[in-house]
Amino acid sequence: MTRISSTASDAAPAARVTTSAGPGTSAGPGTSAGHGASAGPAGPGASAGRPSVRERETATRGAAAGWAATPPPYSLASVDNALRLIHALDERGELRVYEAAELLGVARSTAHRLLSTLCFRGFATQRGDSPVYRPGPALVDAGLRALSRLDLRQIARPQLRALADETGETVHLVVLEGNGARFVDGVESTQPLRVGLRVGMVLPAHATAAGKAILAALPPERVTDLYPRGVQTLTDRTLASLAEIQRHLATVAQAGHATNHGESADDVAAVGVVIRDQARHPVGAIALAAPAERLLPPRIPLIAQRMHRAAGIISGHLLPGTTAG
Repeated sequence: MTRISSTASDAAPAARVTTSAGPGTSAGPGTSAGHGASAGPAGPGASAGRPSVRERETATRGAAAGWAATPPPYSLASVDNALRLIHALDERGELRVYEAAELLGVARSTAHRLLSTLCFRGFATQRGDSPVYRPGPALVDAGLRALSRLDLRQIARPQLRALADETGETVHLVVLEGNGARFVDGVESTQPLRVGLRVGMVLPAHATAAGKAILAALPPERVTDLYPRGVQTLTDRTLASLAEIQRHLATVAQAGHATNHGESADDVAAVGVVIRDQARHPVGAIALAAPAERLLPPRIPLIAQRMHRAAGIISGHLLPGTTAG
C-alpha cells in the first residue's frame, strides 16, 4: 500500500514517499511523552549529611505552607532564593529587580545577580535594557515536561483512536520540545493512500499544524525566545521568518485551530488543535493529517470541531493529582 510519510534529521529534514504493508498504531522505543524516572537505592555513605527526621518534617511543613515559610536549617540561601524567583516568574509572568529584592528581602544588587544568572541558564529572559524579566524557554520546557509526566499518551490514546476511526485519517499526539514538535503517539489511517505515522520524529513546530497550535497558545514573547538562532524551513511553503510566524500564530489563535498545507512535506495537509490542562496551559496538541487532495478547505471546519471535542475530553482527564501510568 502507498503511504505518504516523511523522515527527518534535526539538521535537514527531508520528505519522501514510501510504501507500507499496513498501518501501525504503537509507539516505538523512546517515544514516551514523559514517564518520570525513579531514583534507585542510595549507595554506601548516602546517609552522611542526611537531615534528621525532625528536619525533614520541618521541610515538609514549610513546603506545605508555601514559599513564604521559613526554610529548613540545612537549606542554601542562594539556591532557595533562586527557586523562589523561578516560582515568582512562573506565577506572575514578569518581575522587576526591586520586586525580586522585596520578595527575597535582599539588596537590589543581589536580586539583579540572581535574575542575571536565571537569564544565563534560560529560566528568565530580558529584552535589551528593559527592567522587566519574564519566564525563559527553560522554565516553559520544564513546565511542559512536568505536565507530561501525567502520561499524556495514556490519557489521549482512546481519543486518538476514536478520531482516527471517525475520520478515516491518521491522527497524532504531539508535544512541544524546544521549538520542535515531537510526535509521541499516533493511530494510522487504514485507507490505501494515507499519511504514515511520524511517532518519534521531531519537526520544526512552525512547520506543523500541531506545533503551530501549541505555539499560538503561548505568549508572543515566549515564542520569540524559542527561536534564538533563526527559523528552519522544510518546503517552500514553510513559514520562513519569526515575524511571519508571529503573524500566522495570531490568525491561528483567532481561528482556534491550525492548518498545514504542504509546509512540512509536499502533498500533505493537516489540522492541529491544542490540548490544555485545567489551568489553561498548553500541554500538547492533536494533529490530523491526510493527503492534500483529501483534506480540502471545506472539510476542515467539521474536522476541527471533532478535534476540539477530543481535546476537551483529554483536558478533562488532566486533573490535579493525576499520576504517571
